[in-house]
Amino acid sequence: AAPSSNPASNRTLTVPSNADGEILTTTSPKTGSIIQVTNTTTDALQTISASSAWVDSLITCAITPSSTSNKILLSLSVSGEGNSANQRRFTHRIKKVISGGATTYIAGSATSRVGTLGVTGDLTNDATTTASSFSLSNYLDSPSTTSAVTYTLQITYDSAGGSGTYYLNSNASDGSGGPRFVSWITLMEVAG
Repeated sequence: AAPSSNPASNRTLTVPSNADGEILTTTSPKTGSIIQVTNTTTDALQTISASSAWVDSLITCAITPSSTSNKILLSLSVSGEGNSANQRRFTHRIKKVISGGATTYIAGSATSRVGTLGVTGDLTNDATTTASSFSLSNYLDSPSTTSAVTYTLQITYDSAGGSGTYYLNSNASDGSGGPRFVSWITLMEVAG
């Protein structure tokens, strides 16, 4: 059918005369289709000092789903080093904030223990030069909203007492010649 007006963005579609077909749009996407992608990538340095409290990192990204039935496919990678060695480690979770709504967390369920997605830290006892990475691949979330949803990686110090410092995108000493890293988070809206 002809459009109701004639904007400059009109396009012509040619379809075969002997077959039926379907034109998919973002207003009626096929289940499993990727509708939009947002990403935050940073090589900025961040010093995170934590004890039992969770601290927001620079790894944060927002997306606004177009339907409450759609899901968000989340992937991230973070590199850095903590200043405490061996059994004292730094743990991660995702803070999920729905605009105008609730704040929840993506992490393992726990009562008297720390609920976390994973652990990273210096396991070589030098706590100065051996950085490590933490990644989360293809976590499928169901925010059930059409409001903006912000996902932020949080880090805390998982140890019995005391505190520690995590150096995002560098090692703990960050001396001359030491490596620098890049960390990122990617969000993809998937049609439900």
